[in-house]
Amino acid sequence: MEDYKNVISHIDIDRSSESIEHFSFNGMEEENILEFKEDIEEGNDSIELHLVKSKGYKESLILKLKNNINSFSEWKELLKDEQKTFGGSKIFYMNHECSRLLVLSLPNEMTNKLNMLVTRFNKVNEKISRANSKIKKENLDLYESKMKNKEANKKKDEIINFINMNLRV
Repeated sequence: MEDYKNVISHIDIDRSSESIEHFSFNGMEEENILEFKEDIEEGNDSIELHLVKSKGYKESLILKLKNNINSFSEWKELLKDEQKTFGGSKIFYMNHECSRLLVLSLPNEMTNKLNMLVTRFNKVNEKISRANSKIKKENLDLYESKMKNKEANKKKDEIINFINMNLRV
């Protein structure tokens, strides 16, 4: 029996000061950079890799995504599409769980990199909104089909439909 789908939470950055780390970049061997090493080395262009390995970048910023453990895997796929510039360099790096992001920049360029990151997040959140609209429609269609075919656990399906129709997420 087909089941209802959950909507995908929008991507958001934890804005508490203890969740943001800003520090000088001294290479990939640094303790707090290690969790991003796989993403730095995988699918990156040669210029970007050279900047990282030669310590051309001077600033580091680690941002924590607001916790929504159920959405991290969905976010990871969406963010991979938005991670790169037209030239193939990555704007940001993700840890394996996609719960934290690393931004590296040249001196005094962090604001420009953050602007690109926020623009990409807004684009991803628009995609999530469209996907959620589709999920809500599919859930409504499923509800109507179950009611029509009398396959429903009537009370549970009515509760789920009420939540689907009225909860804004």
